[in-house]
Amino acid sequence: MRRVLRIAFVAMLLLTVAGAGLYVWDQHLRPDSVSALRDLDGRRVQLDLPPDAEAAAVEPTGGRFVAPDHGLDVPLMTMRLAGTVLNPPTLTEAFLVRDPAPVPDGVAGARPRIVAMHAVNGGRAAGNAFAEPSGAVVVAPGDRLYVDGDLYVVDSVEVMRKEVAERDQAIWGVRDDGASRLVVLTCLQRPGGPTRAPDNLVLHASRA
Repeated sequence: MRRVLRIAFVAMLLLTVAGAGLYVWDQHLRPDSVSALRDLDGRRVQLDLPPDAEAAAVEPTGGRFVAPDHGLDVPLMTMRLAGTVLNPPTLTEAFLVRDPAPVPDGVAGARPRIVAMHAVNGGRAAGNAFAEPSGAVVVAPGDRLYVDGDLYVVDSVEVMRKEVAERDQAIWGVRDDGASRLVVLTCLQRPGGPTRAPDNLVLHASRA
């Protein structure tokens, strides 16, 4: 029965995770464009998939997401899934994803904390801290991540296709050690690639 419940929950989470494709587009933008956001340098960025900020129901935590080994220190917000898409509504914050469903009765364990953020091609969003403009990943095991003051240490780094990440139980599934785990999701932008990045950069970390 436990296995059936886990499979059923994973089937609910067919998500496009963390970062519809983004690209810088400074021409012909209306100041009130719902699909244009500013990055950490104040540059306007046009999104392929405009986020639904109302559906995300963003709430501040009052805390910060800090990656001191990569010079990143941004506000930490919470958001819920907008339908079946995890699309952070800004480029300048990190978003703690509110659990989309309670752990089913009879299933032991917890899900990891999930933090999502955008990366942008040709600009600087929060997720850009973890990769070079060339697309080379610069985050590595042993790097520190702070989530509202809680310290996590990166255990492993993966690059995976978004359709694989959508179904990865190491991200979305219930785990015996889930309460001490953190997963950070961002798109991985590569120069000259499609505007909608096909890959996710996935950081797995454990609480120190």
